[in-house]
Amino acid sequence: MHAEREKWPLEAVRVRLGYETNGSHGPTSRKAALTGALTDALDDARHARLLDVRDHTPVTLALRAGVAIDSTEDRV
Repeated sequence: MHAEREKWPLEAVRVRLGYETNGSHGPTSRKAALTGALTDALDDARHARLLDVRDHTPVTLALRAGVAIDSTEDRV
């Protein structure tokens, strides 16, 4: 969304998440790949800005805060 607002030539972002557990908790890993003309024209400032945006997404902030998940059944 940020690249779109800035009109940067980004075609797609692919994110892979991983989670390991040693019984109760474990590390989460994230790898992101950018595709499009942006990857060739990305200067240091734009690259740093995208990393900053990545680290402040609602999902990232919730995971770091240890968000609780309430599970219920939705019967139709």
